[in-house]
Amino acid sequence: MYKKFSITFIVLSALLVTQLGWAQFQPNNNTKDEAAIQRGEKINLPYQTVYFEGTEAVLFDNGPLVTLPGGGCSGGDASILDGTVGGHTLYGWGAQQNLGNYIADDFTSIASWNIDSLKLFTYQTSATTSTITGVYVQIWSGDPTAGGVVVWGDQTTNRLQRTGLSNIYRAQNTTPTDCARRIQEVVATVGTNLPAGTYWVQWGYTGTAASGPWCPPVTIPGVAVTGNAKQYLAGVWSNALNGLTSPNGAPFIVYGSSGAPCPVQPATNPSPADGTTGVDPLSPPANATWTNGANTTQVEVFFGPAGSMASVYSGASITSLAIPPLQYATTYQWKVVCKNDTCSGGPVATWSFTTMDDPNLITLFQDDFEAGTGLWTITNNGGNPIGIWTIFNPPYPNTYTLPASATGGVFAADADNVGSGGNSLTTATVTNPIDASMYLSVQLEFDNDWQAINSADFGYVEVSVDGGTTWTAVRTFDVVDVRNTHELINISSSVASQSFLLRFRSVQPAWDWWWAIDNVKVIAWDVVPVELTSFAATTDNKNVNLNWSTATELNNSGFQIERSNGSEYQVVGFVAGHGTTTDVQNYSYTDQNVKAGSYTYRLKQVDFNGTFEYSDAIEVEVLGIKEFALGQNYPNPFNPSTKINFSLAVDSKVSLKIFDVLGQEVATLINGQLAAGSQEVSFNASSLNSGVYFYRIDADGIDGQKFSSVRKMILTK
Repeated sequence: MYKKFSITFIVLSALLVTQLGWAQFQPNNNTKDEAAIQRGEKINLPYQTVYFEGTEAVLFDNGPLVTLPGGGCSGGDASILDGTVGGHTLYGWGAQQNLGNYIADDFTSIASWNIDSLKLFTYQTSATTSTITGVYVQIWSGDPTAGGVVVWGDQTTNRLQRTGLSNIYRAQNTTPTDCARRIQEVVATVGTNLPAGTYWVQWGYTGTAASGPWCPPVTIPGVAVTGNAKQYLAGVWSNALNGLTSPNGAPFIVYGSSGAPCPVQPATNPSPADGTTGVDPLSPPANATWTNGANTTQVEVFFGPAGSMASVYSGASITSLAIPPLQYATTYQWKVVCKNDTCSGGPVATWSFTTMDDPNLITLFQDDFEAGTGLWTITNNGGNPIGIWTIFNPPYPNTYTLPASATGGVFAADADNVGSGGNSLTTATVTNPIDASMYLSVQLEFDNDWQAINSADFGYVEVSVDGGTTWTAVRTFDVVDVRNTHELINISSSVASQSFLLRFRSVQPAWDWWWAIDNVKVIAWDVVPVELTSFAATTDNKNVNLNWSTATELNNSGFQIERSNGSEYQVVGFVAGHGTTTDVQNYSYTDQNVKAGSYTYRLKQVDFNGTFEYSDAIEVEVLGIKEFALGQNYPNPFNPSTKINFSLAVDSKVSLKIFDVLGQEVATLINGQLAAGSQEVSFNASSLNSGVYFYRIDADGIDGQKFSSVRKMILTK
């Protein structure tokens, strides 16, 4: 098929060096111009190429461009692209202002600068005269991806002062005298004063030639990493790479005059310390503290999530500030700008700390695609086998645009990689079900780069709760590109409290682009508590039988049984739980020898961490024994104490006495009115000699019934 930009073979041949708008690469290499790497420290260059602009002073030179003096086209200087160093493949980055593409890099001053102009470097392939018609510049107070704000300039005002051809050519090491890419010098008028500090300058061009304008990188022979420039494409900042993994700087020169060094020194000694991790947002340090630099009389404090710092204080000098409420799993940045009446201290350091992950969030599934495809079942749905879901490691077959967290292995259904006549009709399904049966809230997240080509292209994220018989789409990608995103999809309504399958289904029926993902993760929260489905009681006159059931349990240590007869609840027993389970569990407990009366029972469900919850209370009426009886004492034989149990059919006047073998009374235990039901009395025979004794009960019921009974017991000392 033809790609959507309809490049024919003839046009392709004519524009081979032009390529796309974001970067110009050495041909016949699989490359991308950005990746997820951390911004590093400023590169210390072994030398600089300094260009003088009239009588203005060079305040800053961001690095060399010439690497082969006199060795280029017609004896000119060459800036060599050496593919043997760091995987370099880049001629230049796209910096086309009319396409919204820009380059940015930083500089640091230790004094107030009056900046008159900037000299920038660009080329348009095959241009033999100066072709630049505009340069658009703005200066940021810091890294544009980490809280910096624009302090001068804009993207709409043409700052072009003059432009001209240099004697420098960008060429490969294999063809150093190539004349196709002659560097043009572009001078931009600035005219602003900046206090000491670290700034980022951003620029883009317009030109009359078809190719570019392109920005060549800072180039040093044999050095892979030459700086930390950034490129702005499609509304997103990313690291400016030479090849797949080598960050490079962008050459520029600052002209102007410098004031005296600022007498205010920067703030130091941050607390929390820079880079601190695991901060508990529920009990963070009460204050952020620091040490102000010498000569400070005023400070401005900035604080916020990484990339979104905002001024939270500006005024008289302070050394601490209350930390505002924090969120879990968030990196926060802060900085303190020390000032006096004449200047601001610089350079200003930006500090950071990161809060701990939410302990209530449970990871049910995670794959960063660094250990193969073992967690997935991959199928080819009638497409080209080359286009099935595959893990690609650097160098990638295409320029995948993914968030910074996506590194190393990337999972992609890449139709473009198949080639002409190819396609990508493929599904990747988790091999084992994901168990969300214990959770009411479930979220899917992943890094994403979906690049479609036409309305026939679709990407489906689907779940199934019936083993794959039916599928529900929770996210659908169509003809609209969705690139460089971290997708967060709440799938609770589809899968909560169930086990489910997850799949990614690519429908790219022709030679299309790709769908690349990384860092697939399923998290859950809102744990299903211990769910009590029944609680009931029965009685057999003197015993109370309790029965209850649970549908689910989580972290369940057990149940404490509590009883009340109208006063405070008393603990009468404990039954161990089943920890965490989704199976139905049945429990029982018998409260024995309960006196006649009305009672309420409740369960205190206790977790392993000590938290607890009460059940509803149930009531039970214990009628007691409805007959006269005298039980055998226990223990028997005994020394010196024993217990005697008896029951009364009705309220009665009772006499319970102890006799020796001669029939002489030796003790009276009871002589009075007692209620109907089971009774118990203790007898201490410590004053008696060993031998055989008898105990007799005489009861006169209020209904006229009479009862008398005698039993033997043995005292052994």
